[in-house]
Amino acid sequence: LFRSQKSNTNCQPKKIMRKVKILIAVAIMLVSSSFLVAQSENNVKNLNYDRRYRFDIELACSVPTIWEFSSSHGYCFGNGLYVGGGVGFYAEFLPDYKTIPTYYIPVFADVKYNITNTLVSPFISLRGGVDFDVCRTGMNINLNPAVGLDISRFFINFGYDTHLGVWRHSKGTNSHYFKIGIGVTL
Repeated sequence: LFRSQKSNTNCQPKKIMRKVKILIAVAIMLVSSSFLVAQSENNVKNLNYDRRYRFDIELACSVPTIWEFSSSHGYCFGNGLYVGGGVGFYAEFLPDYKTIPTYYIPVFADVKYNITNTLVSPFISLRGGVDFDVCRTGMNINLNPAVGLDISRFFINFGYDTHLGVWRHSKGTNSHYFKIGIGVTL
């Protein structure tokens, strides 16, 4: 009886520490972004607030098994809203690392909204489309909501990546990943 009580009390501090670490990380991001905004000049604007064509190049990793390279092309409407589409290439490595990786070509629609017109701007985005399986000639439906931070021409985003196999997969594969990406806007 004493041991089970001791193990339960050990779980609570671990959960609390995890929440504290997440809150500290969020606070650091907010403070650093407000510091950078305060240091920037008033005439510096976010690229998503200019009406124009633009494109992004992104390198992403979905923990633990997918490495992705993609490019998105579209139009900024001048109010922080970007709508476009893109194509990419990614490889999915299975956790045992003995199986040959599966290669995909994603084709997707991309919507992004920047919250502020400053040098450092938080954003939300949503990508959705189809992944063509090059190895097995199959197809997945892909959905990737994300939040991130634009810093001048560069960006970093954190998202949730989900894939649902819909064609030529024996039972249909369904996979979920946390995704981090870095990129540049041109």
